[in-house]
Amino acid sequence: MKIVYCIGNIHNSGGIERVISIKSNYLVNKGYEVHIVVIYPSAKKTFFNFNSHIQFHYLNLDFEKERGLKKHLNFKKNKKIFLQTIGNLFQNMKPDIVISTFCKYSKYIYELNDGSKKIIERHFAKYKRAQYYSKLDNYYLGRIITYLYRKKDYDICKNFDRFIVLTNEDKESWGKNITNLEVIENPLTLIPNHRALLENKRVISLGRLNQQKQFDHLIEIWNMIAQKYPDWKLSIYGNGEKEKVLKEMIERLHLSSSVEIHPATSDISSVLLESSIYVMTSKYEGFPLTLIESMVHGVPPISYMCKCGPKEIIHNEVDGLLVPFNNKNIFAQKLSYLIENENVRKRMGKAASENVLCYSQNVIMQKWIDLFQRLVDD
Repeated sequence: MKIVYCIGNIHNSGGIERVISIKSNYLVNKGYEVHIVVIYPSAKKTFFNFNSHIQFHYLNLDFEKERGLKKHLNFKKNKKIFLQTIGNLFQNMKPDIVISTFCKYSKYIYELNDGSKKIIERHFAKYKRAQYYSKLDNYYLGRIITYLYRKKDYDICKNFDRFIVLTNEDKESWGKNITNLEVIENPLTLIPNHRALLENKRVISLGRLNQQKQFDHLIEIWNMIAQKYPDWKLSIYGNGEKEKVLKEMIERLHLSSSVEIHPATSDISSVLLESSIYVMTSKYEGFPLTLIESMVHGVPPISYMCKCGPKEIIHNEVDGLLVPFNNKNIFAQKLSYLIENENVRKRMGKAASENVLCYSQNVIMQKWIDLFQRLVDD
């Protein structure tokens, strides 16, 4: 069976790129023919490792240089160019399954009549940045507003053979009228041979240094922690546009001796095994890969109850701690609790490493393989 992933870029260090690498490597090892179509010009060297049998196709469509009104006015023209270019590729390739990662142009591949089954997968929750809209779902008129807000996405997704989201919470937010909707979670990247000892006085967080991850919240929380526990350190691993601002914030709050920002690392296992608590202050998620990675290493997490993922992954006070969204004071209290109670850390860490195995690659990828087979047999 020939599987194609269509993505804007693949060379970055983000969660989408990591998930695509995991899934495509797994499928190749199971005997599938896997292709990755990269829409925009990008570095040929990827941050994550891909099996040498995976075939890359670079369309090099340089749409992203356009800005503002020109970019908006040229969308239809660019979309036509994209569909013609990728359509010609598919005529020669003849794929069985084509998967859109919901990027700006790939979400229109359903318009191609190349004979392949089309899947669209969303790596973020429905509301993404517009969290305030989610509260409207509690009311009848509010649900009409949220439908209109996402109407374009509804109209696109219903044209695919399957629309895949990452959590049941997100599935419910899309409503019952989308009949092609299924949940398939992100898979674990690896299962380590041993767990973290949780004895190092180190708190860790991983993620892109952008607005979504709200590392400014984490630094403000740490400002409540640092004087109380001067021998504990906070390590943040990630790249992104907020790096300079965050480093200036650390300097301004006189936290340089206890907070460090490191570049993103592909060797996640090493840094997690040397840590004792994982923290996450995201504004929104899809299905946080770094969260389940910390848990499988036995590192107990503390996370905001953002949409979507943490509430389904973490069993509160069993294998981690959940904090009301954006409540920094309660977050600091929970963090203090785990810092002070090593026995609780170790109990939660052990439970985390066991409970999170429901997201192992074999479990999650079997869901994908079953889906592919059902679509091809249909």
